[in-house]
Amino acid sequence: MDADRLPGPTFDPTDVGFIDFETRARVDIKAAGTYRYATEADAIILSYAIGAGPVRTIAVPDFSRPLDLIDLPTDFLAHHARVMSGNGLWAAWNAAFDKAIWNFSTQAFPDLKATHIIDVMAQAMAAGLPSDLAGAARASRSARKDTKGRKLIELFCLPRSTATPQSHPAEWGQFVEYATQDTETLRSVFLGTRQLPLAEWREYWAMEAINERGVAIDLPMVTHAATLADQDKERSKAELRATTQYPKITVDAVAQITGWLLERLPAEGRAILTKRVEEHDEDGTLIRPAKYHLTRRQVEKLIAYVKELEKGHSGAGASNTAELTPVLRVLQIRLYGGSKTPAKFTKMVNGHVDGVLFGQYVFNGAAQTGRASSKGVQVHNLARDTLPNEHEAIEALLGVQTYDQFCTLSDSPAARMLSLLIRPAFVPACPENVFVWSDWSQIEARIVPWLADYQDGARARLQIFRDVDENPSLPDLYTRTAAALSHCTIEQVTKAMRQRGKVAELALGFCGGVGALQSMAAAYGMHLSDTEAREIVDRWRAENPWVQAFSRDLWETMRLAHDVHNRPFRCGRVHFMYLPDVLGGTMQCILPSGRALTYRALRWEMLDVEDDDGNVIDRKLELTFARGHGRMKLWPGMFVENITQAVAADVLRGTLVRLESQQLAIRLHTHDEILAETPEAKADEVAQRMRTFMRHGFPWSKGLPLMSEETIAPYYTKHEG
Repeated sequence: MDADRLPGPTFDPTDVGFIDFETRARVDIKAAGTYRYATEADAIILSYAIGAGPVRTIAVPDFSRPLDLIDLPTDFLAHHARVMSGNGLWAAWNAAFDKAIWNFSTQAFPDLKATHIIDVMAQAMAAGLPSDLAGAARASRSARKDTKGRKLIELFCLPRSTATPQSHPAEWGQFVEYATQDTETLRSVFLGTRQLPLAEWREYWAMEAINERGVAIDLPMVTHAATLADQDKERSKAELRATTQYPKITVDAVAQITGWLLERLPAEGRAILTKRVEEHDEDGTLIRPAKYHLTRRQVEKLIAYVKELEKGHSGAGASNTAELTPVLRVLQIRLYGGSKTPAKFTKMVNGHVDGVLFGQYVFNGAAQTGRASSKGVQVHNLARDTLPNEHEAIEALLGVQTYDQFCTLSDSPAARMLSLLIRPAFVPACPENVFVWSDWSQIEARIVPWLADYQDGARARLQIFRDVDENPSLPDLYTRTAAALSHCTIEQVTKAMRQRGKVAELALGFCGGVGALQSMAAAYGMHLSDTEAREIVDRWRAENPWVQAFSRDLWETMRLAHDVHNRPFRCGRVHFMYLPDVLGGTMQCILPSGRALTYRALRWEMLDVEDDDGNVIDRKLELTFARGHGRMKLWPGMFVENITQAVAADVLRGTLVRLESQQLAIRLHTHDEILAETPEAKADEVAQRMRTFMRHGFPWSKGLPLMSEETIAPYYTKHEG
């Protein structure tokens, strides 16, 4: 194992300074985001502690200026000198905020670089603690956070706040004391949780460098798209009311929309909405009425189903397409009109600084896997679909076309069109530059058999990837899966059949069942009946028994570790070890990289089994663990999913470190993709360098076949043109 990944104290606590800022704002941070907020806020209180030393607090005397360099005591400046020389560092909770405040909301403070500070929140989340300081303090039994802070923040800090130290001296004194206690709580949580190894902090610093670099947006395009998104909200509401003939219906009126749909859908369509069928006694008297739900998953399934009916691919009602058109439209309004995705344009408008979005990622934000999460525009959740006439649609936004003109560009709803134009809104910061991005091919589908390659079936699956990587003309995994599921030769597999093979691989690789398969199919615009889905699941599992076997092996190894404390037990390429004295009993899953996934406060408990009406009908013994503020049930498939996604995260995190060391201007990344900006003349060279690092792997990933595909374009797009 890499020495920088070995467990143990990474930093001597005496070398760590703990800081916490309080600010007075001109904008709402929820609307503006951290960086835009910091450029328009004033730092008014700084609480700090050096090592185990006392907590000290600096506060402005009034609100005529922010904190200034002249306010900083000698011990603070002395520690920062140690930080700049590499012999110390700062720590904060949600350190990106405090770093931005230090650099933009103060006066003449020395520059604070990403490598000068670590985030205690990231350390706490890796331990399975909540992402808020108060919750983490409670869960780790650290010093408690003062609960009076919210009212004091409302009094002094918000855009509408009018209080000053002079007008409310007693409350101001309480606020200064509150800041002092926050720093004590921060230090307590840091000392009470396992320090992240140096390798993980290097990954954090690489991701923070990307946050600080930011990514440019096409501001004229974004501004007009935000205007059209607002108009579409009102138009969709009006169209919904006209179509349903319900004068007060809104896109959030689930009961009304469900009732309207049930009156018009064939039996198979109604079944998609049905959570519980109605029950009668022997005399035919209704005992319990039917129950329905209209989640995003159900709406996606219904859209795929109705489109199949319109094509004539299903039986009942297939010929009467005129009746299906308003049904499809209502479903689309519910899905896209209720979506928050088009509102991302407004987030861009509110959050940019000089046309650049900063701070889009949270390191360790997905606590159970170590994946980064995305905030602000949520770049992890951008649609991969594209408009056929994408360039024309972009020109329409740049040309400030009216809503009605814009709608003529596609048969898709306006909200859907706007959603598909969020990705192309990201552009190079310089007109002479282009984007180069590289994405790993089927990385999770490769990782699962690599983790389980002690089994023959897993090794055979890995060999398929290696063969296709060496000779791309060979049939890929999706084609082979389609042939196996359809009991035909590879040569007989059509494009539609391959799509089914792809959906099966994506949905079932983590031991998913019928529901997971149908949801994945709907996301790809396909409708699978219960019978079809069950048949695919059974055939896929029969072809891939090693996946279910791997999940069972993981489960049994975990249970063995739970019974025999403080000893590692191996399953494939991972180890489990139970630490009974850590945070109420912690199960660690140690990945091939050496990074540990944490299942905190693991215990068996009797859980209520409820019917659809919330009535307790049974009790069942389940293994659960604490995550954030709640508890979750564990099952074998969860381990397969968590471990696979965590290994993919390790590949991404390590690759970002390498690319940052090469001084490539990384602007964005997702779970399987990294995007850089470069002068057009160097694009081919940068693509080659990215390809080398994306495919290279690490000492811990020996045997994992990695393949990538590189793209060069003047803006961010998935359009094949």
